[in-house]
Amino acid sequence: MYRNDRKKEARALAATFQRYTRIMLDVVACVYILLILVAMPFYHQEGYTHIGTDKSVFFFKAGISVGKIAVPLLILHLILLAAASWRKKGNASRLWECIRTNASVTDLFAVAYGVVLLLSYAFSRYKSEALWGSPGWYMGFYRQMMLVGVYFYISKSWKPKKWIFYTVLPVSAAVFLLEYLNRFDIFPLDMGAYGPQFISTIGNINWYCGYQVSVFFAGMILLWQGISYKMWQRLLLMAYVMLGFASLVTQGSSSGMAALAAVFLVMFCLSVSDCDKMCRFWQEMLLFAGACLLTFGISCIAHRKLNYKELYTDILTSKEAALFVTIVSLAMLVLATVNRKRKSHLEDLWRTLERLCIMLAVLLTVGYTAALVLNTLRPGSLGVLSESPAFTFSDSWGSNRGATWKAGALCFWEQDILHKLVGVGPDAMEAYIYNGGSSHLLEIVTGTFDRMRLTNAHNEWLTVLVNTGLLGLVSYAGMMVSAMVRLTGRKGGSLISCACGFCLLGYTVNNMFSFQQSMNTAAIFLMLGMGEAFRKNNS
Repeated sequence: MYRNDRKKEARALAATFQRYTRIMLDVVACVYILLILVAMPFYHQEGYTHIGTDKSVFFFKAGISVGKIAVPLLILHLILLAAASWRKKGNASRLWECIRTNASVTDLFAVAYGVVLLLSYAFSRYKSEALWGSPGWYMGFYRQMMLVGVYFYISKSWKPKKWIFYTVLPVSAAVFLLEYLNRFDIFPLDMGAYGPQFISTIGNINWYCGYQVSVFFAGMILLWQGISYKMWQRLLLMAYVMLGFASLVTQGSSSGMAALAAVFLVMFCLSVSDCDKMCRFWQEMLLFAGACLLTFGISCIAHRKLNYKELYTDILTSKEAALFVTIVSLAMLVLATVNRKRKSHLEDLWRTLERLCIMLAVLLTVGYTAALVLNTLRPGSLGVLSESPAFTFSDSWGSNRGATWKAGALCFWEQDILHKLVGVGPDAMEAYIYNGGSSHLLEIVTGTFDRMRLTNAHNEWLTVLVNTGLLGLVSYAGMMVSAMVRLTGRKGGSLISCACGFCLLGYTVNNMFSFQQSMNTAAIFLMLGMGEAFRKNNS
């Protein structure tokens, strides 16, 4: 009897300490989230001089510092958890049931990706490069495993707090505002060497776009969901979204516009059966038009021209396009609002528009691809369109993505069976090109990029395929797509988890034409972890 009492006391003591370690794990997670989402976007040492490396080092040191505290705490927590339930009847079955019910499809893909990273590094011929990654990018084995660890730590050990998540809004708003001012040659911060290729506190245009699509769509979805906001909250969200639109239109990377189009399309499809969401969707379209008109107005009134332009910027900030989007959005908003008041949602109309939008998106994609292939194989077959470089797949196609995609495909094709499965090593594509690739591959790369070294294929999934093989691509894509579907679906679980899911959507579409780097991957894996945590807690 006395022995049983001692065992109960020991279990109770273990349970008490286990609760304390749980609290400490949560505090450490909050600190890490704030470091990445609040401090990292502004961190640099000498302006733009080596800002990519600065942020990569910050990300790595933050992860190591937090890991030194979190890993021992986690081990102690698990020991105390086991001690608290020691020799309880049915303990093993309860443990298995807990794992089975809490492990998601995304978790399984994430575990698989971690295993493939280990195999990829183990079989890599470029151990040093695979361990740390290419200089300037540093997305090798250490950082990839850190990203997987962050996902599990945040999704499983962090107790979701809305105020922590909302800190991303004012921080990113400041980053967006700096970019917008920079585009009109206004530089509130001294970042050293200025130039249209470098903006805000993020750096290169592609880096900036990667960061923006990883966080901005959260604000769009919060406004679109529109659940019991006070007037001042709604006005702040509207200002944030309009600023984000203005920044996205002017930042200069076309891949960001592709991400925005994908998010708008999915938002519209999910609004079809909900008259309130449909009204808010057209409100956001009107904000988008307003951002384009604002940019056009500043260019006319203040005589400050944009210092960097590309096709979509020129189109969207023209008077004709901005007015057209404004008129259409306003008309649709009036129609949706009037029918909401009449309690007649016109769902058939919206369903028809939904089908038309999807068909148009598919036709444009398929049609353009077919035209590109036809004109490449038979030059001049498109008549006047044949003269446009957009309809000929060459090394210079898509800002040299023709060359980068071709190089990525050749890197994969040249591997043996083993390295087709596990890749050349995490972030080791550059090492393979310049140290193990064929002369034909090297000729393509050096002929296009001259003195610049190619580190990735400017297509995330193609780069993942080269670096970690077919197994790596399947597990990585499975992790992202499964999370995206689960978080954005009607059974996503919560307002914030849905917002995180749309960030994953925007990131994935953007990175079909871009790449991983420390700023966007650090942000998106946090969004992935936080989305899962909020979904689990349904808060």
